[in-house]
Amino acid sequence: MILNYRRIGQRIRVIRRARKMTQAELAEYANLSVPYVSHIENGIKQASLQAVVNIAEALECTADKLLYENQPDCCSIWQSELSEMLCGCTDSEQQFLLEVLSAMKNCIITNRHTFGSK
Repeated sequence: MILNYRRIGQRIRVIRRARKMTQAELAEYANLSVPYVSHIENGIKQASLQAVVNIAEALECTADKLLYENQPDCCSIWQSELSEMLCGCTDSEQQFLLEVLSAMKNCIITNRHTFGSK
């Protein structure tokens, strides 16, 4: 499979803008220079594997989402798995599980620095 670096750069730009992030912010979070990020987004330079990993982490997405088009949306995959888990539970059990999940989410978001997320 041949990678299309121009399309990779375009996907990076789209995701970065959706996150309301500047190139300078992305460069800082990914430990890259601003010109390098610009060159990657414009297809002028080919991003190294380490750069792709750093950018993916900074954008809070997977590297495969940057590298390949038409990847399944992770949200829909997780939603499907959650739906399967709830199948067979009563309404009150589902409500309880939703409350537990919500509390866990809030705890994780509050303590992101502890979990190593950005």
